[in-house]
Amino acid sequence: MDPCAGRTNDIIQYDVRKTYIPMFRLPPLKALRAFEAAARHESLSKAARELNVTHAAVSTQVKLLEESLGVRLFRRLSSGLAPTPQAMRYYKTVHQAFNQIHQATTDLLDSGAGDPLTVSCLPNMAMHWLLPRLYGFNLRHPDIKVNVLTAPRSLDFDQDAIDMAIWWGEGWPNQISRYLFSAEMVPVCSPGFLASTPLDSPADLVRVPRLHVQGTMEDWALWFEHAGVAAGAPAEAGTRFDSLAFALRAAAEGMGVAMGRLPLMEDDVRLGRLVFPFDIRYRPRKAWHLVYPPVIAKAPRIKAFEAWVLEEAAKSPYRLDRP
Repeated sequence: MDPCAGRTNDIIQYDVRKTYIPMFRLPPLKALRAFEAAARHESLSKAARELNVTHAAVSTQVKLLEESLGVRLFRRLSSGLAPTPQAMRYYKTVHQAFNQIHQATTDLLDSGAGDPLTVSCLPNMAMHWLLPRLYGFNLRHPDIKVNVLTAPRSLDFDQDAIDMAIWWGEGWPNQISRYLFSAEMVPVCSPGFLASTPLDSPADLVRVPRLHVQGTMEDWALWFEHAGVAAGAPAEAGTRFDSLAFALRAAAEGMGVAMGRLPLMEDDVRLGRLVFPFDIRYRPRKAWHLVYPPVIAKAPRIKAFEAWVLEEAAKSPYRLDRP
């Protein structure tokens, strides 16, 4: 006979509650901080100065702790405070706990101090602005290694494992963004294309090959409106690229007219690779920003890179009041 017959429910029994961590009774943290400082200094006034609060605030928190614990912690004397014997035992443990929390926090922050700083940047911005300046950051902060990721048009800090981004746009919900500088949009093409293509007015650009960048398909429409060109051919008609860098290179090779952005193409214009068929410039609301998650805002490497980027951006003549 099967000894287990009739005992299907007689499996190992255990108390499910024991698999959970019990909820410990903990007093308010602010009250503990006030108690620890007051016991260490044996003075409410000195504790208040250390915590940067008023004498009354410390006194209130100590009373709150006494009421929460149901134990008298201090004897009020004319010369100050005297912790009770129970309070002194409690103080030693609380003081040690705060030191352990402080050390654990320091260790946590230090554990990521040597990690590379990964910065996401659109290719054209990386080539013409960030990389020519990045050596200066390396000289100033040789202990911080910077990885530059020339990313697609979406921005996802978690999925792409990036720390910061130098990005074109406006408004990033739930992120910190620091304005760097604005841009001016102006059509550009190669000298050869301009010489072989009669262009008498901005309206003539409606009928020539135009070059576009994914994610900024509205640029031509905005510029045409600014230049006073009535609606003609679809503003988005023409060859598309996933990066402004490629669109500008195609324009330099004579493939058509691209909507460029100053100051990032200043070198191409200065060297004669690109020219303006019409020097009509439009400054959009969108601009270049440094963007990063708030959770890492206090990390030393984040603060160092932010300070450096803002310092470099402040030198730009395009750091203007936004429209």
